[in-house]
Amino acid sequence: MDDERKERLGLWLGAAMAGFLGLMLFSWAALQALIEPGKVGLPGRVALNVAFLPSKVKDAWDEAMSFASGAEATRFFSVPRPALDETGFRPVLQADGNALSGLQVRGDVAAADRGWRLIGGAMQVGGRAGNMAVLLDPDLVARRIWRLDEDAVEAADKSRDSRRMLHGLQILPEAGSIVFGFDHGSALQRRDMCNRTEWITAGKFHHSVTLSPDGYALWALRDGGFASDFAPDDLTAPPNTGLVRLDAATGEIVEEISLEALVAANAGLGLFELARKDANEVETNEVAVIGRWISDPMHFNDIEALRPEMAAAFPDFTAGDLLVSARDINTVMVIDPETHKVKWHQTGGFMRQHDPDWRPDGTISVFDNGMSTGVSRIQTVDAKTNHISVAYDGAEMDFYTRIRGKHMRTTRGDLAIVSPQQGRAFELDAGRRPVLEFRNHKPGSEEKNFVLTEYLWLPETALTAGDLTCSDS
Repeated sequence: MDDERKERLGLWLGAAMAGFLGLMLFSWAALQALIEPGKVGLPGRVALNVAFLPSKVKDAWDEAMSFASGAEATRFFSVPRPALDETGFRPVLQADGNALSGLQVRGDVAAADRGWRLIGGAMQVGGRAGNMAVLLDPDLVARRIWRLDEDAVEAADKSRDSRRMLHGLQILPEAGSIVFGFDHGSALQRRDMCNRTEWITAGKFHHSVTLSPDGYALWALRDGGFASDFAPDDLTAPPNTGLVRLDAATGEIVEEISLEALVAANAGLGLFELARKDANEVETNEVAVIGRWISDPMHFNDIEALRPEMAAAFPDFTAGDLLVSARDINTVMVIDPETHKVKWHQTGGFMRQHDPDWRPDGTISVFDNGMSTGVSRIQTVDAKTNHISVAYDGAEMDFYTRIRGKHMRTTRGDLAIVSPQQGRAFELDAGRRPVLEFRNHKPGSEEKNFVLTEYLWLPETALTAGDLTCSDS
């Protein structure tokens, strides 16, 4: 081999070795940025962003193609249609006799607990899909339809309409109003029966909005906006998320409980630390090293205050105590709203749960998604013994929603369930037999449903025809 070829080969091998070492350094920096971002600084963050570039390019391409095809408008509203028996379904009718596009029902209304139903999710009205809330009278006729949006919300970082998902809906029957928020939204809003805005409270509210026992306040969940004692760039700071109480009449925030406050009030409990990633510090056995929090460590998804009429059934708790669900640590907990102390918690026994409810018999009912198991269930936890029992096994009706989901009981004890990722809802009598079933077809599709996220049952006496009056006065 002549000297020139040897020189070229040496340069090639040197370049290959340098490239290999550079790739190893790049990979190490990106990995360290994932594990301990505070220790690698700007180079690590740059490496991590470059590593994710192909994925970001693919996502941008998919989104561009979705816009070009027109699918973007309903992409995030659409869920797979389950392979269920579809016989007997009929369209839900509006008061004018026209069918509500896609929303269908089957079953005998006379066999169900008579009352009003407020159903929320993605629907199509007048040929346009979007977030809707539909009020059905006791005969299952749609008496009011609210198209829910953020057109009146002033925020610099609003998501597109197609990205927002109704998640958090409450009706105030005496006022003739509804309160709602969105996942990926920018505000909590209250509107009257005519869909006119009564107040808007800016903030990243999500998942749940519930009435306080006195009916004059609302409890909700919010990301961001909480005061903190940590420096803005302190990676050991708990994420800025938590619980808020609002004046139902004005939307004014009257109380805030941040995750930071919960952590401080429960030092030594060890519950919230499930969401920290702590280094072993094998060589130093360091004391002062505090692990960083994982992304979305709690995923709070429901909050409900204990009503005075139920308090006697829960001797360890006090009326007004908060029942809170933290999905990502598989935990349901009871929090004292004044001291912020966790009075009780159940961790495990369910997988990525939602919507715990107080029950008058001293138990807590939990919507157990059963994420990745293929079956969702309604579970009951005895708050005195922590014993868990299955109240309803979703295998009986092919009921499974990987994420989201809510349930409640009617006056006579029927179980009402909404399964968002199937686009369906149903009511079961005391024998756990279905008396009513709703499905939410995506118009024009044979394979997709539109998502349903909310299902509230109200007694027949909760509303009257006069409450539905809509005027310009």
